[in-house]
Amino acid sequence: MKIKLLFFLFPLFISAQKYQFIELRKSIKDKNHHAKSLTLLDRREDKFIGIVSHRKDPYEVKFEKEDLEKLFSDWFIEYNKERGNNQYFCMLEYLKVEDVPTERSVKGHLDMRASTFLKKNNQYYFLKKNRISKDYHQKDHAYITRAIAANISSELSSIIKDSYDIKEFNIPLSEMEIENYEKVISEQLPIFRSAPFTDGVYRDYKSFAEQNPDKELVVKKNKDGVIKGVKRVDDYDNLNKEVFAVVDNGIAYKKIPTSIIEIEKDNNGFFIMVSEEELFPQNNAMTITGAAAFGLIGGLIGAVIDAASSKARKQNAKYYRVGIDALTGEYILPENFGRLK
Repeated sequence: MKIKLLFFLFPLFISAQKYQFIELRKSIKDKNHHAKSLTLLDRREDKFIGIVSHRKDPYEVKFEKEDLEKLFSDWFIEYNKERGNNQYFCMLEYLKVEDVPTERSVKGHLDMRASTFLKKNNQYYFLKKNRISKDYHQKDHAYITRAIAANISSELSSIIKDSYDIKEFNIPLSEMEIENYEKVISEQLPIFRSAPFTDGVYRDYKSFAEQNPDKELVVKKNKDGVIKGVKRVDDYDNLNKEVFAVVDNGIAYKKIPTSIIEIEKDNNGFFIMVSEEELFPQNNAMTITGAAAFGLIGGLIGAVIDAASSKARKQNAKYYRVGIDALTGEYILPENFGRLK
């Protein structure tokens, strides 16, 4: 009787566990054919990704094959028949999913950290990193488990494709240092070692971190010495180019959609004090004005630096400490940032 009962229940045990597979199907083609290979460095302490629910049924999220290094290598080969000499590495640092209870139901949550490197002469050079912390609500997704798996695949594809065109930081890392790459690199970047900053205009964060201002651009001021924008050294300033920051008299200013704000530094790194409305304007007119003011080179931004307007600015908004990532220049938003509510 016991044997018959076990035999009867066996199919139920087999079907009890459901899986949502992460399928690596998106293109990671290197259009310039410089890439020779892609190797996965799986540095996760816990390889179990987690479980999320669809219509109250739990699904374990996992990659479609157990041998991840071969899975990534095959993925690269599928889209890169013509190859060059560059060896790329994708380091998976953290990947977790889970169910998070809400008042009425449950939402899915994804946390992922990944980074890419170029290997030359047995040394690794940092290219890019992605940090994802995202909620998936039932009302927004018909199938949360599929949405999460698709997003993981999409983010991995994106960071790999972007890495082909990124110029690496010229700071070599040994195989032992690669797992602590953020600390090792930031300690050697000129931005953390030079004081004061080098005056000039910086088109992107990498040039700012390396303190290498653009030779074709200079800060534009009015007769009172107030910053009004940027211009080319030949005084022709009708350019449609974004800039990351400007430095004037050793003081760095970060370009945001509506203005520029002084970049400050504390024990945790660089940051700006900014309101939600300034960083993410809700009004389209404000966004366009901000782009014309400084996002598009040659605009007017003098009021931002003016002492009186700065005082009024601080009296009329709620300000947050928004960090600037040491390696990418991306914003690190605080948990209580208004836009996240």
